[in-house]
Amino acid sequence: MCRRVRSFVVGAALVLGLVGCQFSSAPSESGSPASVDGVGEPAWVQDATVYEVFVPDASEEGTFRGLIGRLDELQDMGANTLWLMPIHPIGKERRKDDIGPLGSPYSIRDYYDVNPDYGTKEDFRALVDSLHARDMHIIIDLVANHTAWDHPWLEEHPDMYTDGPINGFTVPVLNGDTTDWTDVVELNYDNPRTRQEMIDVMQYWVREFNIDGYRADVAHAVPLDFWENAIDSVEAHKEVLMLAEAAEPEMHEVGFDQTYAWPFYGALKRVWEDGAPVRNLATQADTTLDNLPPSARRLRFTTNHDETMWDAPPPALFGGVEGSKAAFVLATSMPGAPLVYNGQELGVTDSVSFFARTPYDWTQAPEVYDFYRGYLALYGNSPALRMGTLEVHTPQAEDVLVYERATETDSLLIAVHVRDASTEVALPEGYAGRPLTNALTGASVEGEAVTLDAYEYHILRADE
Repeated sequence: MCRRVRSFVVGAALVLGLVGCQFSSAPSESGSPASVDGVGEPAWVQDATVYEVFVPDASEEGTFRGLIGRLDELQDMGANTLWLMPIHPIGKERRKDDIGPLGSPYSIRDYYDVNPDYGTKEDFRALVDSLHARDMHIIIDLVANHTAWDHPWLEEHPDMYTDGPINGFTVPVLNGDTTDWTDVVELNYDNPRTRQEMIDVMQYWVREFNIDGYRADVAHAVPLDFWENAIDSVEAHKEVLMLAEAAEPEMHEVGFDQTYAWPFYGALKRVWEDGAPVRNLATQADTTLDNLPPSARRLRFTTNHDETMWDAPPPALFGGVEGSKAAFVLATSMPGAPLVYNGQELGVTDSVSFFARTPYDWTQAPEVYDFYRGYLALYGNSPALRMGTLEVHTPQAEDVLVYERATETDSLLIAVHVRDASTEVALPEGYAGRPLTNALTGASVEGEAVTLDAYEYHILRADE
């Protein structure tokens, strides 16, 4: 098997190792991208259902120990992989107190410590162990593009930072534009020390705490060759899940298992907010999937910490709670991996800041929680939803997208109505006239067509 060149750093020594033949990102003879060694491994990565955690909000205590107390509930809901937003001490210098009293968790003051408000390192270790005891996994945020202004590196090794107009440094610049991230300072990846220090950080949490991977913040703002080196260095210790906060398919070529389905999220909003035809979603999904290596996954979501804070929670974007359910089913039944952000399962309607603590009543809105639990249970038990092919039966659809996810052993027909009205849609050949069962409700369906109320969805399985 062809494997990409493995070049990784262990400790202070650069190790180059050729395994098989050189990696190539060229398309295969079929026109699809070639597989990339390590992407989609280990096997559990293919089945990840991700739950994003902002520790201060995720339990009554707002701590690692408090989160341990909710693990059974989260597992019961269907989550098997927790992504923790940054767990490190937050910078104080230039903190954006006008946005919230906590400051941004993405302003890292010390990569080797935990935020004392969350608990101790031993508390964090107990969380990791508790997850593994349940056969669950944990990844943590890695902020590799920038640090807080009071990170020790700034004084000890100023050459690790990009030159700029602010006392010789600069805030991050993305796509040629200076950001308003005034509470952080950009790292310089032209400096080998910067690369080595960040690789050491990545190795530390995997080696010392046995975490299962990283979500890489603004991953595309960090050089691709760094990521290839860094991911190989970590996987010399342990195979991990690597999630890039980036939409570019090239992120998979350097070893990322998952990338963000941002273009799909944008198209989803246009369908609801602007009345765009629902067929655009199928086109967007197909176009992206054609550019991904076979084992790569898109992280599919209707919100995350950024969208809930800067945009709006799903019920505010997708026509209320019922519309948000339809949007979630549509998004996460496309090939990829589903994401739930803490509080989403409560049907929250107001924007929620991660610069401040917002404790939730985790017993509120049980009907919304039950939706996520029921759907994610189906997702976790369905090979078709997790890894099946996608066939769209209504390529000209305006309001109802009908599509099939199928493997050799499992097939589901999905119909999602994206408008606030009732409609009827014909069942495709192979399903019309056959006895069908709604896989979520157990109700029987038979006939040539189905009627869908506002924002209604059917996930149908043909009876034997």
